[in-house]
Amino acid sequence: MSDIFETRTMIEALRQDHTTQTFLLDLLFSRSEPVDTETVDIDIVKGDERLAPFVAPVIEGKVMQSHATQTRTYKPAYVKPKWATSASEIIAKRADGAAPYGGPSPEERAMLKLAEEIAAAENTIRRREEWMAAQALATGVIPVKGEGVDYVIDMGMSSTHKIALSGTALWSDAGSDPLGDIVGWVDLVADDGDVNADVLILGAKAADALLKNEKIQKMFDVRNYALGTINPVLTRPGATWMGTIRASGVGIDVYRYTGSYRDENGVRRRMIADNAAILTSTMADFRRNYGAIQDLKAGLMPMEIFVKSWEEEDPSVRYVLAQSAPLPAPHQIDAVVSATVV
Repeated sequence: MSDIFETRTMIEALRQDHTTQTFLLDLLFSRSEPVDTETVDIDIVKGDERLAPFVAPVIEGKVMQSHATQTRTYKPAYVKPKWATSASEIIAKRADGAAPYGGPSPEERAMLKLAEEIAAAENTIRRREEWMAAQALATGVIPVKGEGVDYVIDMGMSSTHKIALSGTALWSDAGSDPLGDIVGWVDLVADDGDVNADVLILGAKAADALLKNEKIQKMFDVRNYALGTINPVLTRPGATWMGTIRASGVGIDVYRYTGSYRDENGVRRRMIADNAAILTSTMADFRRNYGAIQDLKAGLMPMEIFVKSWEEEDPSVRYVLAQSAPLPAPHQIDAVVSATVV
């Protein structure tokens, strides 16, 4: 035990709060749409790629079928992280970084603790949103499983957009052709999604394999600006911009993404699997939809996150509750190609 007569100085607390990674949300799902209903509908209108029919001038026109409209209905997930703080915790514990004597008053410590809990609650929701976005892009399906809920949100990704390389086609094989794969995927996105792919998001092993490939190394030669450049830049914790390559005449920004989370067993998991590659477009119709907050205190108003705090009298406890009904939705799912490459 330290001698109370020793002189000591308490320096500023070192906080190691894990950064809430929202790389996918910020890059692809920047459009936010809260609604005041439990479900979200969207009409998918497929464009017409047919050619106008040839007919003689004296022959009547040929009737063509109207385009088809598909209505998709999604039920956003519901999340409710909650914190509890007792009066004894505030009184018995000094604030982080505060001197053992003096320092913030109990009232000030209570306010600091409240602010920390609100920030923590919002961070857990954003992390869940990022996980949902990763699931939608990687598999086309978002599993919603928890206390009282067990269903899936199916975004309707075509099987032709889910690719699993094998054998010598794997990027970890010296004879593989990653550039050829990427060119084929760019064309697939253009054909089915009607947008130009401009982003390639890679898991750790996929990114390492890509950069070790001799063909890619030659293409990334910084002297060959016509083909591409490589200049790794850390955009945020867990996300690194590796450079730009050109495929089918389109510039593709390549990112290495190792964002992670802890599952219910405390095991660290990657948002994007280490062996995965996701090609898509920042121009595609991806939205952050939010269902209604099912709490009368929210005023029945559409919002992304609702936070409230209240006290119980006996025993004296203050609760902080955050609620949200998030749905990061790649509505233009044909603009996504998800592949296992190593």
